[in-house]
Amino acid sequence: MKRYKAVVIGCGKIGAQEWLYQKNMKPATHAGAYEKRRQVELAGLCDTDSEKLKRAGKFFPGAKLYQSAEKMLKETKPDIVSVATHTDTHYQFVKMAAEAGAKAVVCEKPMASSLKKAEAMIEVCKKKKCLLFINHSRHFDLLLKKWQEKVRGGILGKVIEARCNYHNGFLNNGTHMIDLLRWFLGEVKEAGGTYNSLTSNPERDKNIDAIIYFKNGAKAVLQSVTKKQGLTEWFFYGRKGKLSLEKLGMEIHYNNAKAGKCRNLTAQMVSHVVSCLEKKEKPVSTGEDGLAVLKILFAVKKSAENNGEITNVIR
Repeated sequence: MKRYKAVVIGCGKIGAQEWLYQKNMKPATHAGAYEKRRQVELAGLCDTDSEKLKRAGKFFPGAKLYQSAEKMLKETKPDIVSVATHTDTHYQFVKMAAEAGAKAVVCEKPMASSLKKAEAMIEVCKKKKCLLFINHSRHFDLLLKKWQEKVRGGILGKVIEARCNYHNGFLNNGTHMIDLLRWFLGEVKEAGGTYNSLTSNPERDKNIDAIIYFKNGAKAVLQSVTKKQGLTEWFFYGRKGKLSLEKLGMEIHYNNAKAGKCRNLTAQMVSHVVSCLEKKEKPVSTGEDGLAVLKILFAVKKSAENNGEITNVIR
């Protein structure tokens, strides 16, 4: 059995702070998922914040600690690199990892701070023959994949409308909502949005209520709620039935009957990356998918800045 070396750049909540999560959610971080996978060695952790790094090191004692990503990549020579840093640094670290010889990079969402940087990330990974994954985690869930295929296959008939709720920032969590909508319903034609100051927290990533028009004629409404409510839900309405993905998408209901149980999305992400490296699966949630979602995010944001004027996503 071939083993793969993995490293994590960024020891924040999703990168390495496994202790923040309840037992039934673990592994919940990139570092935690790599450590739990027998076929993967967690070789290194990197963060410029020495306190974050030190605490992560205590939780993952087998990993070497670095404050320089460049040094970590040079010394560990990893097969897989997770980039779990602020969005405006994604391009820098993805490029660095691909050029250092990584076979796969898993980048946190949203993919980049601009379309130009997202396109450059895709290009450099193609050039270096490095697989690029964007951690829109529901793509890696085998049960959701089955329901996505059923919806695309017509189990609901023609989908007329979708409704979904999210919280805690349009770029932070709204990206997951839009990604899954696109995955289930196809490409987007136009989008609009308005800021919701009543639900926004934090202010630096304001919530936006959005309306999204798909090429196939379906329409989706994205409604923000307060962080206290903490809802992350999708509801699909077709001519033949309805489907709801509730409790972060972990609980599935088809025509009001329960059709799904709890799964671990982070563990499935690592399993998928390893399977792709072994050429057993084709990559999902690719750089191209991340770029498509980014175009929709920016179109909605542009609309919100222009008092809700509908924006064409197709360029």
